[in-house]
Amino acid sequence: MKKLTVIFAMLCLMVCSMAAAARPEFRSNTGGSKWLQVEDRALEVQDRDGLILKVQWPVFSSKDASHGNLIQSLTKWSDQIRSFYDKDIRESKELAARGYRDIRNNRWLVYVELQRDDGRVLSLLERSFHRDLAGERWGYQGLNYDAKTGKKLSSLDVFKLSKEELADTLLDRLVKKYGRNILGDNPRRLILSKIDEDADMEFLPWVLTDNGVNFHFRTGDFRNGYAPLPIFISFYEEPQLFNKKYMLSY
Repeated sequence: MKKLTVIFAMLCLMVCSMAAAARPEFRSNTGGSKWLQVEDRALEVQDRDGLILKVQWPVFSSKDASHGNLIQSLTKWSDQIRSFYDKDIRESKELAARGYRDIRNNRWLVYVELQRDDGRVLSLLERSFHRDLAGERWGYQGLNYDAKTGKKLSSLDVFKLSKEELADTLLDRLVKKYGRNILGDNPRRLILSKIDEDADMEFLPWVLTDNGVNFHFRTGDFRNGYAPLPIFISFYEEPQLFNKKYMLSY
């Protein structure tokens, strides 16, 4: 009987916890685009003891019908985030129902900033804020697409380099700018692990701009911490590194 009472109480808490529409904490910025529209959506999951989790993600649309391939790709990405959130919400509700206090007042908030939008490329920087038991941290990822086909681009589509050559190039820039000590024991291996010709499997944080490519590394990519370690490679200064298809004219 006691066991049934506990189970009933847990079910009651899970049912009583609800996800409701909420106000976004950050705003996406795509104001430089003539066609791309973004709506930042947010949900708060609460029970009778207060906030359990808040999530935020962008939803995309177009001002006209000429960018169907890009909208399809962006919608796929947005839906993947929402699917991940659904799983996180279920797990958070279950833990709250069991009485775990450490999982309360958490955040997982994603928004985007436009980096480039022209006839060749659409590039967005995904910024994510995460708060949980481990503390607060920021993450960065690039959303880079061929403007005509809507294909998500790998860094190997943009650079005329092999995976190993790109890793060596990035490591050289990082060492020159920040020194080797901050990069841990085997930074080349870690950089290599982030590069993939399949863009959906690539975790290299890069975006295209009008002038070149920005990489948004963090100390946590190599050691502890979340301090930013940005580097930039210019179309103008090193055009030989790039596929001309994705460069502007120089």
